[in-house]
Amino acid sequence: MKAINKDNFTYLSSEENVSVYKWNKKIASHFFCKVCGVYTHHIRRRDPSQISINLMCVDNLIIPQDIKVDIIDGANHD
Repeated sequence: MKAINKDNFTYLSSEENVSVYKWNKKIASHFFCKVCGVYTHHIRRRDPSQISINLMCVDNLIIPQDIKVDIIDGANHD
């Protein structure tokens, strides 16, 4: 996941295929594809001005070899 400012986020396809899930304090919004169920992105609880994106949902993504990519364990991540 990569956090960006919400103002820099644009849907490239229709939002009608995305569903939102909120729980607990209802601050964070977690988005999922209605077709395949994959988690796509979420609006962050700690900073609602940011969106964290599942980079595996980005077409033609090229990650340079010198960039460190952290794997996040969702069950133990705050």
